[in-house]
Amino acid sequence: MPQGPPRRRGLRMTVLPRRRVRRGESVPVWRQIEIDLTFEIRTGFHGPGDRLPSEAELAQAYGVHRHTVRVALARLAAEGLVVSRQGKGVFVAERPIEYAVTRESKWSEFGERLAAGSDGKLMRSSVRTANAELAGLLGLAPGTELLVVETVRRAGGDVSAYCYHVFERARFGGIDEAFERLRSYTPALAEFGHPEFFRVKTWIDCRLPRADEARALAIASDTPVMVMSYVDAGRDGAAVLFGAAVFPNGRLRIRIDSP
Repeated sequence: MPQGPPRRRGLRMTVLPRRRVRRGESVPVWRQIEIDLTFEIRTGFHGPGDRLPSEAELAQAYGVHRHTVRVALARLAAEGLVVSRQGKGVFVAERPIEYAVTRESKWSEFGERLAAGSDGKLMRSSVRTANAELAGLLGLAPGTELLVVETVRRAGGDVSAYCYHVFERARFGGIDEAFERLRSYTPALAEFGHPEFFRVKTWIDCRLPRADEARALAIASDTPVMVMSYVDAGRDGAAVLFGAAVFPNGRLRIRIDSP
């Protein structure tokens, strides 16, 4: 099938076809436009460097006032999806930094790639009891005592994550103190006899942030966050930890590499 000419960066996109918004809904019209344009950008219909249609063209496409479009574009700019250039228009921003999920995925190596090094901060730790789900993920008996460690991890620029790591307390008691001293789990786990550990399961979800997460990540409480949950195992295949990393929406792009 013949291919069309390659899209050149910086060219204005074709005016959007007539789009429908639902008035009288609990979701404001400007928010519906923001959601629609976010889909267009994240799906790749508008790529990095592409110029979006003008406010007037978008207003005509959606059948709304230009001010409504302006509010939607301002929200997209606040999320880092677009940038405005005086006298030239609104352009799709560069793609966020990618975090590749592989068997060898480690935040410390990701941080080193961005020249951030070990930059973790211990927020708090607590003792919990394993329910059936966590016990199953960690290969433990329900009711086993768990150590839950909350940290903030930074990887350069504005890429930060609020992280939860869950360990069997009997095996890893004190790993919170080791993390606080070393500011990274890779050397901390090495001190506990796990110089190597590997990603065996990964889940990706989204939700609104908890108050502590929003405060630590410097985002509004109504800003969606991406949550990457995972299980890491040692060389023997036995689970070492269950983790969950919370990222502000749009700051990081997760890439899953198939083996």
